[in-house]
Amino acid sequence: MAFSAPYVCADTPIKMGSNPIELPGGVEEKAEHELQAIEVNGEFETKDERGQNNVFAKDVSNVYVGKTELERYKGTSVADVFQGLNGVYSGDSRNSGALDPNIRGIQGEGRIPVTVDGTEQATAVWMGSAGVANRNYIDPNMIGSISVEKGPSLNPDIKSGVGGSVEIKTLDLDDILRPGETFALELKTETGTNSVKPDETGMKTFGRDYRDIPGAYAGYDGNLMFTQGGGGTEFSPNTGKHSGNFDFNDNSFRLATGTRQENFDLFGAYSYRKKGNYFSGKGGAKRYQTSSWLDDAKADAKAAGLPGDTNVQSYVANLFLPGHEVANTSSEMRTTLLKGTFYLSDEQSLKLSYMHNESEYGESSPYLVSYYVGLAKAGENNIGLQMPYSELKQDTYNLTYNWNPENPLIDLKTGLWMTRSNTRRHQNGDDVYAIAARSFQDQDVAWNNYVQCQAGVNAGNCGETPEKRPNTNDRYSIYAKALQVSQHDRWGVNVSNKLQLSDEVALTLSSDFSEEKLEQKDASEGRATTQFTWGNRYMGPRSGERQQYNFAFSADWTPTSWLLLTAGARYSDYNSFDTGLKRHRENQDAGWQVNSGYDRKSFEYQRVMTDAENQQYVDAAYQSVADEMIPVEELPFLLAKDTVNGVRYTTETVEVPFNGFTLDRSQNPFLNGAINLQETVNNPQGASGDYAKYIVNRASSGGGIYAADPTNKWALPKKRKDSAWAPMAGATIFLTEHARVYARYTEFIRFPSIYEDTQAASGYSGANISNNSMRPEHSYNWEVGYVHDLTGYFKSLRHADFKINYYDNTIRDFVDRDYYFNVVQYDKKMYSGIELQTRFDSGKYFNNFSASYRLKQKLCDKDYAATLDPYYNSAISSCVTAGFPTTFSRSSLQPTYSLNMDGGVRLFNESLELGARMVYHSSAVNKDEEDWIRNGVMYVDGYNRPFNWHPIWVFDTYASYHVNKNVDVDFGVNNLTNRYYLDPLARVMMPAPGRTLKLGLTARF
Repeated sequence: MAFSAPYVCADTPIKMGSNPIELPGGVEEKAEHELQAIEVNGEFETKDERGQNNVFAKDVSNVYVGKTELERYKGTSVADVFQGLNGVYSGDSRNSGALDPNIRGIQGEGRIPVTVDGTEQATAVWMGSAGVANRNYIDPNMIGSISVEKGPSLNPDIKSGVGGSVEIKTLDLDDILRPGETFALELKTETGTNSVKPDETGMKTFGRDYRDIPGAYAGYDGNLMFTQGGGGTEFSPNTGKHSGNFDFNDNSFRLATGTRQENFDLFGAYSYRKKGNYFSGKGGAKRYQTSSWLDDAKADAKAAGLPGDTNVQSYVANLFLPGHEVANTSSEMRTTLLKGTFYLSDEQSLKLSYMHNESEYGESSPYLVSYYVGLAKAGENNIGLQMPYSELKQDTYNLTYNWNPENPLIDLKTGLWMTRSNTRRHQNGDDVYAIAARSFQDQDVAWNNYVQCQAGVNAGNCGETPEKRPNTNDRYSIYAKALQVSQHDRWGVNVSNKLQLSDEVALTLSSDFSEEKLEQKDASEGRATTQFTWGNRYMGPRSGERQQYNFAFSADWTPTSWLLLTAGARYSDYNSFDTGLKRHRENQDAGWQVNSGYDRKSFEYQRVMTDAENQQYVDAAYQSVADEMIPVEELPFLLAKDTVNGVRYTTETVEVPFNGFTLDRSQNPFLNGAINLQETVNNPQGASGDYAKYIVNRASSGGGIYAADPTNKWALPKKRKDSAWAPMAGATIFLTEHARVYARYTEFIRFPSIYEDTQAASGYSGANISNNSMRPEHSYNWEVGYVHDLTGYFKSLRHADFKINYYDNTIRDFVDRDYYFNVVQYDKKMYSGIELQTRFDSGKYFNNFSASYRLKQKLCDKDYAATLDPYYNSAISSCVTAGFPTTFSRSSLQPTYSLNMDGGVRLFNESLELGARMVYHSSAVNKDEEDWIRNGVMYVDGYNRPFNWHPIWVFDTYASYHVNKNVDVDFGVNNLTNRYYLDPLARVMMPAPGRTLKLGLTARF
């Protein structure tokens, strides 16, 4: 804003209160005079403008999206809030009702912390054979802004991790209150197309006697089968015939109000949204019905007789038919948000906030979807699986205190926060509906046979309706067999202070402490263990406690006008304790004892017999006939035994030390030179030519040999703890008033999460309950960038910014899982790339363009690669793209490059805004996957395999009309061209929503 005014001063007595102050003696009174008018130019910067400007002002790659953009392009799923943030994705975006941020291919709990108004609430959930997924729950209707930093930093205002940070701010009074006013009331409503009410009939059967449900009968382990509608998970998805209608199956509203008084601010909001299952798109669906490179690779491997996974799987469009309903994509959210800020003085403020969220959302089991995709390939088309809703109840509390007096040594910020999250999910991988009567003797066999006969499952004379056996102790009542219940509580405190030591030097000190408690239970607890529930019981639920303390300092020094130097360090200390394992050990529950585990693996190989050995074998065979131990007719078979191409081999065994994760390469005779598999023998046993001296079965992964039994199999777990320092440094050179270059080096320490640190440190390798401790992940990060404000050349533009940066990062001791489900540490994760961001705004026209290009994304471990191919060490490289088979890293690979562009025009004095957005993702080409299949590597097509997606072009459009100061109307179209596509990083095969129209109305009072 700009202002000018004449100021008139007179040398007359000045009054302080009621007492005049006389001028000093000797001072002459002068005639009053008028100063010349002066003009002071300034510009008011809103919260969102500040966030968007920081994208180019910060010396770190970052992105920002504000309230206007979030609501303008509001998508269907929670993870759509990341759509358009270049290089930022959410893993499994269509299947969780939550965020699992992925930055530069790095994701997982603690690697990219998500804070909501300064609070943390991340939790890891068990997804059966697919392993663990990170969840951060948030209601998109309550988001005021999202700020993302790519890579770690010492910024005390955010919670950083080895991969970066996501800072979410909820709505606040400034989002609805006009400048100069003291009260605001805003009502926002929205409805959309492309939604249908889910089939909820199966969800209403819990607690009922299954025999009261037509067509229901009990089978193996008490699992229920349903031959008619009205129960179970199977249903026939709706077609998209009316998907373009506004039929009010997707509705939301938000009511927000607040007031600003002299000494306090008050704000409150309530949000509700309910939407049904969406319909997929249609365009390009044929590409998801087959995949030539994968089919060809598997066919080649199968034709070559290699032992790997060569069964050709079917593809997502064969289950989720184009334009049809996609099950388990619905949600219902209710959120209450309350805030109050109290201004204790001009220098001090105290702010309190509370948010309560209840939501039910659809969720699919990765294994079940993959299984039914296979059925669809076999011809069982248009089958849907509607699972019971997952449920969330969450409370967050936050208290902040700021003190910023006229003292350069004090800019104090403190915070105290707490989150309480409770979830119920039907996702342990077992059957959803079951009864307690598991055994054949305890079941109502007569009733089950009768129902199967009526349904044509079993042929025969159905006879009369049998009398039902009594439902003693609810043994025939339906219970949720796949249910997982979790309670995850966190609290923390943080404090920081900035000291401006001089005009050139500033020092920031910060510290924080956090504590979390996790308690999880599974429906399989207390019931007999089966092949389906073993993993759910012993590797799924976790219970534990964890604490972490951090201290950091960062100094900024500006020795000259063109140079800024930054340096600092961070100290971290943590401890954790496995309360769940302690409880099981104290109770001496079966299966929870300390197991010895494998300490060696045995490998068989065949060695060509020497001439003497062969002659001894032949003589023994003839002697067996002479002694009448075998009939003469069997002599030819005995002589042909153990021969290959007419040459006899003997089977021998070697043992190689094994630590539960990798083999000792130095003691592996196939790799240390003791046994040369390329060696040949000339003219053995009277044959002519060269023959292989050794033959091995490459499909064998070795037989495990148990170590000695532990001395105390019920030993209680020990508290795990560790600490470490991590430095950082940076430099910025201001080339001109508008251009600068920067370079930054940061290290960061990440300690194991509760899920990584508790009972499932090992899985199926033999030592399923382990006390092994892990080292912290240690990241080393380089980033260089160039930033230019081009308004120096284009003075008529509001904004004209250009930023490009290069990064090269390494994480040592990277935590992931192996093919045995062990939680282990790989040597290192390496990744690098280039990122570009630009914006131009002339007032009438505006455009933003960003791009990211992945140069490298590798997971490396030479010992693990040698363990996967213990004979030749050639099937898998020591450094592989994304991750090794079955690792989580394997499915977190970002596209090779992605492009984001949005732009628009403002018309009629900026009361009408028209705009569009384009998002492009290339395919995540992973040549290693194809090579593994062709080489017959085991476990490639097994659990947690990445799903192939094709290049994606997605277009969204919108129109926003400011009717008057009280009313806005918004209209938008998502996926304008109605494409059928799979989101990057999907861990469940579910297509994205098809074309969706949105209509919204905002009223202010």
